[in-house]
This record gives sequence, structure tokens and C-alpha cells, in this order.
Amino acid sequence: MIEHLRDKGLGVGFACRVLGLSESAYYARKKRPKSARRLRDEQLMPL
Repeated sequence: MIEHLRDKGLGVGFACRVLGLSESAYYARKKRPKSARRLRDEQLMPL
């Protein structure tokens, strides 16, 4: 969601505030490798 808003021209900080997240949590999650389940889910239902 945040990446989508960023692509629309909104800042990450603004998007995080609107969604009630900290920027540090967003970037920490973004750094983690994708889980096996998430990889399977992405194969089954591509955006």
C-alpha cells in the first residue's frame, strides 16, 4: 500500500502517518526477505 502511494507521488512519511505506522517499521519490514508463503501467494495471485 505504501509503495503504491509513493508511486502516486506521496511521501513515505506521509503514507506511514496516515496508516498509523512508523517509518522505521516500514523500512524494517521492507528489508526482510519474503517468506516462503508470501512467495507462493504471489505466484498464485499476482497483482
